[in-house]
Amino acid sequence: MKVLVLGATGYIGGALVERLVAQGHEVAAYVRPAAEGERRVPGVADVRYGDLADAAALEKAITADLDAIVHAGQLTGDRETDLATIGVLAGASQKVVYVSGVWVLGETDGADEDSPADPIPLVAYRDQVERLVIGGGGSVVRPGVVHGRGTGIAALLKAQAARRGTGVYVTAGGTAPTWTFVHVDDVAELIVAAVEKGEAAVYHAISEEAVPVTAVAEAAARSAGVKETAEPWPLEEAARELGEGFALALAISQRVSATRTRETLGWQPSRPGIVADLVEGSYA
Repeated sequence: MKVLVLGATGYIGGALVERLVAQGHEVAAYVRPAAEGERRVPGVADVRYGDLADAAALEKAITADLDAIVHAGQLTGDRETDLATIGVLAGASQKVVYVSGVWVLGETDGADEDSPADPIPLVAYRDQVERLVIGGGGSVVRPGVVHGRGTGIAALLKAQAARRGTGVYVTAGGTAPTWTFVHVDDVAELIVAAVEKGEAAVYHAISEEAVPVTAVAEAAARSAGVKETAEPWPLEEAARELGEGFALALAISQRVSATRTRETLGWQPSRPGIVADLVEGSYA
């Protein structure tokens, strides 16, 4: 298959391009031009340039030689702009896979692929994006908190631990939250499976359903070589440094399953969990 990847130079998009090529698919990358002009995407000869805020440019990039399109890029944050872009994808004749995230479910203690969306402010209209994709016959993949390759939120927690001398976790008060996790390379494998055999449905990319964030903060501290403890980081303080929307996202608690996804797509995540990755994996 020939697959157009939107966000091909991003965290998930980069891993996805590698996996698609490894499994024998041809990749076309849709990226923004670099400041100095065109940019290269490793392993990809067909690079198409445009902005996800420009629906017309995207429509022009969707050519008849494509079999599938994966949107692994960031939304712009402007509802009407993003819905216009997704509308172009939903109207395309090719198979479409949109990479969303479990924050669209909001605070939850037992959600699955059929649970209703209750998006937090940071992803306020993401459920509308998902509905457009599914309504056009496409698939939605919702990763948990993604880790691996030494970057992402886990790297942020390690950096905070190094700066503060102890692990920290964001809290709005009360008990510490739990998060869902998945390794970026396991996410890439699931997206490829959705491209190859997914239907108009939601799939969850989750390998660990509910990990106490205190355990993650302690592992981040150990990885940073500081005191292996976890201390609360008040939401108001975190918001001043990270922004209110992102800080609130880090404070919510989730337990989310991926049972149907594993069964229907045969997905078997195999990479290290978040604690092992921090202590002895890509963040060590």
